Amino acid sequence: MTRFRKGDAVQHAGYGRGTVSGVRIDGYEVRVTFGSFSLWIPTRELERAPGGLRLVGAPPPPAPDRGPGDRTSFEAILRLLTGEPEPPAQARTGAPPPREPGRRPRPRPEPRFRPAHDQRTVRDSTAIEAFRLGIVPLRHVTDWTVGREREIGQLRSFLHDPAEGAVLIEGAYGAGKSHLLQVLAQDATALGFATAMAGFDPSEATAAFPKKAYRRLVRSLAVPLDGTTLDFRGFWTAVAERPVWHDVLGDHWLFGPFLARLAKGRVDEDHWEHVEARGQADPRRATLHDYSTCANLYANLLTAMSRAAVDVLGLTGLAVLLDEAEVARNTMYRYQALRGVNFFRGLVLAANDDPALAEEEIVRRDATTVGTETGLVYSGHNPIRYTTGIPAGLKVAFALTPGSLQEEFRRTRESIPRVELDVLGYDQLRLLFGRIADTFAGVYGVRPTREARDRMFRLLATADRVSSTRGFIKGAIEALDFLRFYPEGDVEALILDGQA
Repeated sequence: MTRFRKGDAVQHAGYGRGTVSGVRIDGYEVRVTFGSFSLWIPTRELERAPGGLRLVGAPPPPAPDRGPGDRTSFEAILRLLTGEPEPPAQARTGAPPPREPGRRPRPRPEPRFRPAHDQRTVRDSTAIEAFRLGIVPLRHVTDWTVGREREIGQLRSFLHDPAEGAVLIEGAYGAGKSHLLQVLAQDATALGFATAMAGFDPSEATAAFPKKAYRRLVRSLAVPLDGTTLDFRGFWTAVAERPVWHDVLGDHWLFGPFLARLAKGRVDEDHWEHVEARGQADPRRATLHDYSTCANLYANLLTAMSRAAVDVLGLTGLAVLLDEAEVARNTMYRYQALRGVNFFRGLVLAANDDPALAEEEIVRRDATTVGTETGLVYSGHNPIRYTTGIPAGLKVAFALTPGSLQEEFRRTRESIPRVELDVLGYDQLRLLFGRIADTFAGVYGVRPTREARDRMFRLLATADRVSSTRGFIKGAIEALDFLRFYPEGDVEALILDGQA
């Protein structure tokens, strides 16, 4: 078994290149950071990659073997007793002689300072800064979408299809899944959906503990209403101002009492934090448990939000967008992986208005509370149903890597649509690179010749170290930045080897 330490560079078949940031279970699992997220991964799935980092607190390297010239050697003690001088460092350690001045490598010249143009636009400057991270600016995500017409068409069909409540967006790490989720969010908003997005992380918001995912969805909620965009608190304030809420959610276990107080102006910060799942437990209010068995509570809350959006505010529905869904399986304990899948299954069934959620018997079986028809796990403390009613008005999109959870989703709903992201074609990458180079020129004035620009693109499109759309975008900016500071530098070496 290969042993890894903190700071080692590794390669994963699905997620790409990353850096080890933690080790557990005697080295059988390591935590790897892949750009914007990190996962615990079995060591057997990783290969060592060139490069890496030396992290603070990492074990020191083994001490070198002591040679005969060490200060504690017998010869050193004799020299100390007889007063003989120390031999030169080269003779004592066997180190190679220093380089002659004429043989030293030529240092790289001082970089040129080329500030951004005064005439640059905020739009272009924002785009360049986003490209450095391998992403595009969210405000202009549609403008920077290249070569995804088929996929976007599939997602728009999903939004218009009342018969499908959930969709899978599949693609390798860095292929553009998060980008496509942002495009979906903008299209959903244009159609009158409220939207909420959350990403999963084993260390912070794992799907096994749905309360954390609910918190993130609450923070990102965006509700288009009367020409403005409301957040979570603005949304519920608008709902409370319309008396029809009594008919829709008057008997809801959490939002019913909350809306009654809000309509009378008797809600303070503690009440808001409670419904946002951030407050302390209070015996006077319904408890929002943080157990892995409580997926029914938070699926129920999301369907309550979607029903309020549709039946109270007149919106189209609520679109819940979940990124990095595959990490639901990457947990320390098997039961956590099962609970994460359970949460996803509950959301899929709720979004598809499965009648079993409203009708099935909820029983206690093998120390777990489950539904007799769906097999879903319910909270033993509060076994409410996964949905507040049918139709729920909920749409759910999952972005995940291929081969991770697809079978689980198919078992839940055979007809669940899949949008598969292929790598961008050569011509599409050329178009993307041209637009990036033009934007960079508008900000910094760096304009390579046509021949140099074509050469840079061909190297970026075929370089082994550029294996994803995200890597291509970052590599393009890295190369252009290099030319910005070192116009005479070897940009080809930078692209091919990461060194110049």
